[in-house]
Amino acid sequence: MRVMLLRRTLLAAALLALSLTPVARAGDQAPASASSNWPQWGGPSRDFHSSSTGLADSWPAEGPPVIWARPLGNGHSGIVVDDGRLFTMYRTGNARAKIGPWKSEEVVAALDAKTGATLWEHTYPSRHEDFSFGAGPHSTPIVVGDRVFSVGTNQQMFALDKRTGKVLWSHDFIAEFKSPELLIRPVVKVGYSCSPIAFADTIICSVGGPGQSIMAFRQRDGAVVWKSGDFLTSGAPPILIEMGGRPQVVFFAGSTITGLDPSTGAILWSHPHDPGNDLNCSTPLFGPDHVLFMSSAYQAGSRAIQLSQTGDITNTEELWFTNRVRFMFLGALRVGDFVYGTTGDFGPAFLTALNIKTGESAWQVRGFARASLLHADGKTIVMNEDGDLALARLSPTSAEILARVKVFDTTSWTAPTLMGTALYARDREKIVALNLGVPGAGPAAAVTSSAVGASTRRLVPLAAPAPPPASLNGSWQLDTAASTLTDGAGFSGLMAAGAPRWMFVTQPANGAIVIESPINTGHTRFYRPGRSTTSDTKDGTITMLASWVGKTLVAEGRAVTSGGATVAVKETLSLDGEVLVVEILTGEVAGSQKTTRLRYTRLLDVGPCETWPAPCKRK
Repeated sequence: MRVMLLRRTLLAAALLALSLTPVARAGDQAPASASSNWPQWGGPSRDFHSSSTGLADSWPAEGPPVIWARPLGNGHSGIVVDDGRLFTMYRTGNARAKIGPWKSEEVVAALDAKTGATLWEHTYPSRHEDFSFGAGPHSTPIVVGDRVFSVGTNQQMFALDKRTGKVLWSHDFIAEFKSPELLIRPVVKVGYSCSPIAFADTIICSVGGPGQSIMAFRQRDGAVVWKSGDFLTSGAPPILIEMGGRPQVVFFAGSTITGLDPSTGAILWSHPHDPGNDLNCSTPLFGPDHVLFMSSAYQAGSRAIQLSQTGDITNTEELWFTNRVRFMFLGALRVGDFVYGTTGDFGPAFLTALNIKTGESAWQVRGFARASLLHADGKTIVMNEDGDLALARLSPTSAEILARVKVFDTTSWTAPTLMGTALYARDREKIVALNLGVPGAGPAAAVTSSAVGASTRRLVPLAAPAPPPASLNGSWQLDTAASTLTDGAGFSGLMAAGAPRWMFVTQPANGAIVIESPINTGHTRFYRPGRSTTSDTKDGTITMLASWVGKTLVAEGRAVTSGGATVAVKETLSLDGEVLVVEILTGEVAGSQKTTRLRYTRLLDVGPCETWPAPCKRK
């Protein structure tokens, strides 16, 4: 107890000293080595693996030494490091109350990595969204060259000079591109949280809206390079992978995981993973075996798909799915053939090891709240939401907890950052720098590249494959006056009954077809012409074999309820000019069959969020 009181006294003294420290001028402190950078969400490779060495195998009872600590503010933005500077985002306000108060503005801040002193801040207006689970900002900036790129709660994007904080260019996604103000399906709409990624001379991030789920902006001036996609977006950070010697940018989107050509925005493949509410929040993990892992909570779980390449076509094959392991929103790790993370929705959380080949859980350990994990020097750093920091050795057979200490008093949903032996972490009130190195060894530099993933690579774009018989791609709006809807012959899965007023259709280059709706708890429909696919529904599953008949997609199969009742279903989708026509026939016996005919026109604007099927709740 005396040790803990002493530690908190030292922390309080450090916080007081830094709260009285004047803002430092950019350039006052000598920059760190250019090789010691953590320039984006998840580090150089966006996978929370660090090549740092020299970490201690245990800590004193009071925890690792505090290098510095200072007040910061609300928000869950990660901490990036470049040339001796830290960059993050925050909002001033009461971190301990669900109703604030909070200021109606956000800050992008640059701090000195050695002292925590403020180098510069960029402040801009930002209205409140639903902050009942914590105030924004939620997105993490990215540093590329001399620029810092950030996106705030209300979808304001800034390109800033990393040395001075000067605004070089900016975009307001809502005002300029009519982006949906918030995610469409969640009941709790917290605001923008997708951390942007760099490729070549562009910054790529989710935007949302018809034909622009994802957009790429030129780094030097903000010009739009490409826009692509009609799929629902999420807050999950994208990653860069490589298939067939060419790069792909992968977005864990609202109800799918989708790969695009980062040079052109062409949609290469898409595979469903639907939590029912667009809240796919965690980082997908990709391995050298081309297995892609994803996990979320609610009505989803964990899934692994095998990617393979046939010429210019990327194929996806589901390896396994389990709803027993759910990494809700904080970071997991893949080490070898195992994924480690904390599983749990709103109930108890367990630290667990998941076999990437089989989906089987090797072990579970109690005593951890939901946590972010970071791997370095053969050890794993665990920062859980209750403010506990732990050091562990995780293996396929066990979890050895080497040390554990209380660091924060409020919720910590920010993934930590490791530079050399310095760990930077924050909660909703403060930011701290801790020395995790071997005592007396001095700071050890991280041996990492300053390059951001594959962002500087300029590879040849994928050749365009042969076009399908018809392209159903697009955002679509139901023409109720021209449609005939029969009870018992609805578009199964997309909503409990009937047909959604909007549909979002993705038809990637590999020939699959994915259909999403804006309905909370809805389920994505998935077709693979020439193959049978099974999609979830409100009360069971629907299995369909699809094929192209001329320019019409024809799918036939059976819907099965959880009680075992079955009904035959036939669906056809075709274009009549600029109208998408959907016909649904249920039943097998003539005279008792039910038919629905739906006509969808192009959706150009989703309108204000108060009018959505799951409306926003603003005061």
